[in-house]
Amino acid sequence: MPPAPEEPRSVLRSFKYGLYGAVLAGLTAAPVVWNSVDKTVNLVVDGRARTVHTTAQDVGQVVRSAGFRITGHDLIAPAASAHVKDGARIVLRRGRLLHLDVDGKRTDVWTTAPTVAEALTELGYSAGDFVSVSRARRLPLGATDLAIRTPRLITVVHDGRREQVTTTDATVGAVLADLDIQVGPSDRVSVPTDSLPQAGETIRLQRVAKKTLTKTVAVPFPTVRRQDPTMRVGTTKVVSPGKKGTARITYAVVYIDGKLAGQTRLRSVVVAKPSPRVVKVGTKRVATVTTVSVPNAPAPDPGTAKAIARQLLAARGWGSAQYDCLVTLWDHESGWRVHAANGSGAYGIPQALPGSKMGSAGPDWQNNAETQIKWGLGYIASRYGTPCGAWSSWQGNGWY
Repeated sequence: MPPAPEEPRSVLRSFKYGLYGAVLAGLTAAPVVWNSVDKTVNLVVDGRARTVHTTAQDVGQVVRSAGFRITGHDLIAPAASAHVKDGARIVLRRGRLLHLDVDGKRTDVWTTAPTVAEALTELGYSAGDFVSVSRARRLPLGATDLAIRTPRLITVVHDGRREQVTTTDATVGAVLADLDIQVGPSDRVSVPTDSLPQAGETIRLQRVAKKTLTKTVAVPFPTVRRQDPTMRVGTTKVVSPGKKGTARITYAVVYIDGKLAGQTRLRSVVVAKPSPRVVKVGTKRVATVTTVSVPNAPAPDPGTAKAIARQLLAARGWGSAQYDCLVTLWDHESGWRVHAANGSGAYGIPQALPGSKMGSAGPDWQNNAETQIKWGLGYIASRYGTPCGAWSSWQGNGWY
């Protein structure tokens, strides 16, 4: 009997060996496929490290799968699109918004620094600058208000002294407090105490003191004139010399840096009344008016002289009332006679004393009524203002 064929056995053995080889090959290749899927990554977020197991293919996926969002103000290394390898180190620094107030100027700045100290270093501020929050504070992801004041050299002038100081204080008032300078309620500061000190600024403090001051002063005595008909016109006699009184005057005074700057009178109290000075004034005429004869001199009548006077008064703008006062005045003095004279030396219509004074009005003063009247009106205007003023004085004294 012929032997059985062996071909089929060989085929089965080959299949068996092939399947075995496939299984071995699969087992051998399995670690390679696993290594490309599961990775261990060192993720550092804002300086804090953590180990992450991930199957992500790029950096962005790793960060997002770890629960972090990437914004335009963040820094990430490697780039978000970079391929991730096992054992890779990924650094994410998230952006923080700072509302800065630097020496009174406001600005917004983004930073990826996790702490105030690191942010200040990045921005170029030194340890000598004032910052409104602790430098060790971690910055939140939200906005942070941060006031920074750089040192400023200022000059303070006060109480006779001049001091230079470097300060980071927020107000002038704080600078004065740091220097232990007390500001009184009435004191004056050259700049508002709530203002920010400026570099190179000079701050002046003036001490203001308000007080009341009482002075005793002399009160002048008045002079009383009494007419005496027994005394000659033009003579006087002091009957009582007069005595000054005293008064207490109270002032509100203001001193600035110890110097008197102003005072206001509050009240005055008379302590002793003054005694008046009494003077007798003579009204008695010691000589009668006479008419002297001047050779070759015309003697104009009073009516003509008055007519001349009316014209001259009108030229000065004086009306009829002033004319009536003048007529009455010179009726008493000379009766309007050109050559009227008395023993005292008075002469002419206006009774000039001496008569030669009228020479200023013209060389013919001895005989010319118009020259005398012109001079007389000038004298009245300069001393009494008007003829009525002169007549009022005459009524009080008996002369003008």
